[in-house]
Amino acid sequence: MTRLAAVACEVFRRELSAAAEKSPNAVELHWLPQGLHDTPDELRRRLTETLAEIERADAQAPPDGRLDAIVLCYGLCGGGLAGVRAGRLPLVLPRTDDCIGVLLGSQRRYLDYFHSRGGIYWYTPGWLDFAKTPSRTWYDAKLREYAERYGADNAAWLLEQENAWISAYDTCIYIDPPACPSPAHARRAREAAVEYGWRFEEVPGGAGLLDALLAGAWDETRFLLCPPGRAVAPSWQEDIVKAE
Repeated sequence: MTRLAAVACEVFRRELSAAAEKSPNAVELHWLPQGLHDTPDELRRRLTETLAEIERADAQAPPDGRLDAIVLCYGLCGGGLAGVRAGRLPLVLPRTDDCIGVLLGSQRRYLDYFHSRGGIYWYTPGWLDFAKTPSRTWYDAKLREYAERYGADNAAWLLEQENAWISAYDTCIYIDPPACPSPAHARRAREAAVEYGWRFEEVPGGAGLLDALLAGAWDETRFLLCPPGRAVAPSWQEDIVKAE
């Protein structure tokens, strides 16, 4: 049996936990907070620290309990994975731009949606639970916060200016995870689409990448295997990432 450590953004909690339960391998899960992709240098720093901690703990484990690899449940994520270096253990990650490709099950499917729609705002259970995803609940909470800080007369205007980016989107797509569907999250996404005047679509997620990642089925088409001592780098090609 292969022993793996999986490092993931917490938006994957439902989907990755479900994949770990049915994996034929022993998988230990390590979570990092959502939002690190907004500051790629910070994402890189946190990942590097987490990998070093995993390696230190593994070096102290008995030989028959040591890890075989570390898998990263991240895409390139705004360049935050660029420069992340494998230590003694190889790193494995999917060849996707970000988490949406993973949750849809393939980068190809992600690109198909991207090229066939206008501006898409993606919703998933993890994004609704852990991110500041636009919704009526989110809007009302921000309005209260701004009213307390700047006064009621200024709050609505400030929030309107802050949310001008919303007009760049015309479609809301909710990804329904196949292993752990959540009607409550889908309803919240639909309500957000109505609130912001977006078209709404609900599409099935795909567990193929997560299942293969934890099963050790690392074909070169879908995954990068970064050997010990090498670093993840953008390839600027269709395969997205390479080892250098």
